[in-house]
Amino acid sequence: MKALILVGGYGTRLRPLTLSKPKPLVEFCNKAMIMHQIEALVAVGVTEVVLAVNYQPHVMENFLAEEGAKVRFRCRGKSTGPALLQSTL
Repeated sequence: MKALILVGGYGTRLRPLTLSKPKPLVEFCNKAMIMHQIEALVAVGVTEVVLAVNYQPHVMENFLAEEGAKVRFRCRGKSTGPALLQSTL
């Protein structure tokens, strides 16, 4: 089974926490929020996760590589249209 997580926002309501990292990497209960989501998806049988990233995609990639998470990234460019349409599973 496949899953798509939209993680493209700037996290303006979580500032100053999101000035240095994207919102999905802000910690909740000593773990990045994105890791809570990925672990929950894996627990229900998801085998492939695609992240539709817009804000600081390089930071997200580096973090998830260090965590050992196997996910695919789709980065939204300036003129490619909505991220959901660009991220085909």
